[in-house]
Amino acid sequence: MTRTTLIIGAGQAGARAAEALRTHGYEGRIVLVGDERHAPYERPPLSKDVLTAKEDDDCFRGWVHSIELYGEACIEWLNDRVLRLDTQSHVATLERGDELRYDHCLLTTGGRARQLPGAPEGPHTFYLRTLDDAMRLRARLATAQSVAVIGGGFLGLEFAASARTRGLDVSVFETASRLLSRALPPIFAERLRTKHETHGMRFVFDATNLQATERATGVQVGAEQFDLCVIAIGQEPNDEVAKAAGIATNNGIVVDRHCRTSAHDVFAAGDCANFPYGANDRATRLESWQNAQEQAIVAARNIVGDAIAYAPTPWFWTDQYDWNIQMLGMPDGAVDEWIERAGVDGKTVLMGLREGVIVHVLAINQGGELRALRRLVEEAVPVDAAMLADPTIKLRQLDKLVRSTHSGVQGVLD
Repeated sequence: MTRTTLIIGAGQAGARAAEALRTHGYEGRIVLVGDERHAPYERPPLSKDVLTAKEDDDCFRGWVHSIELYGEACIEWLNDRVLRLDTQSHVATLERGDELRYDHCLLTTGGRARQLPGAPEGPHTFYLRTLDDAMRLRARLATAQSVAVIGGGFLGLEFAASARTRGLDVSVFETASRLLSRALPPIFAERLRTKHETHGMRFVFDATNLQATERATGVQVGAEQFDLCVIAIGQEPNDEVAKAAGIATNNGIVVDRHCRTSAHDVFAAGDCANFPYGANDRATRLESWQNAQEQAIVAARNIVGDAIAYAPTPWFWTDQYDWNIQMLGMPDGAVDEWIERAGVDGKTVLMGLREGVIVHVLAINQGGELRALRRLVEEAVPVDAAMLADPTIKLRQLDKLVRSTHSGVQGVLD
């Protein structure tokens, strides 16, 4: 009998998992079920390119694969919703009433925008999570002059930068006293704030207990009136199907290092999965392009029997104005010392050390330098802080020099 792998969730993670199954020799049936009408796509362009492109017909190119690939790879893509998952009988029930029997199931259900209490989506109130959300917002931006952004996280700031690029007056309301207090060190967050303010952004900090109320011609946020409001206050995992099936959940679907859930033959990956990270197995749920891609591939390889553990070095990027900001490692705050390599035109690399090991790197328009440090971060290689601070030692040569020093061999710079 032909074996079947059912993938619930047809976003980036689901599509990459389906592809990886075929790449790694899976010959059974693959069924990819998603509740969006679009073929699988990547989400990073939604807050940037979709909103700033000049022409509607050319504003989105973020498809995971060409539509032809699904037919060529014999991947069945169904635009439907899974209502129930019976993990005992290995059967999923679809909204249209069909039942699908599976041998393995992979949950890549992603997440949804967290709702601000009392502020449902409306004619002038937007949440940004899907391609349809982005296209509706793009159309509304064309007739707006002012916008309120509730939430000063990465998504809110990316949207805010896009709106300023289009010439709108933008006010960002943030509940904390500074930007990205859990993700960026103060010195870096302050530079980002200055960058936005240089472009005409207005920030309102310590903005607690905000209400966004629809009016006839716009939205009232606090005591102020705006043409529209975008709410970007985080994401919640789509774990309802798993929870109803009796699968363990805790801020997402709980998985082990091999992406296995508490139910036999059921795996999970991407934004919806909470996995053990690092030496201390800290329960972690990552919302990033990298995690959706790499964890899905690991899950697929485990389905085919490769026994691969997921042990990522988290990497994230954001584009705001002419800045490409990249981050490597987890921003857990346990940094003993920050060392900066400043370049020209605002370029910089900021490296965080803990007990002599680089644990966190942030870069502005210096992606190549960040990549040069990746192996040192991944392998927790001790680094002399003086070497990091010495501008005569190129970061691209540092890995070789450090390893030579630790092996007792005289290092030679090329």
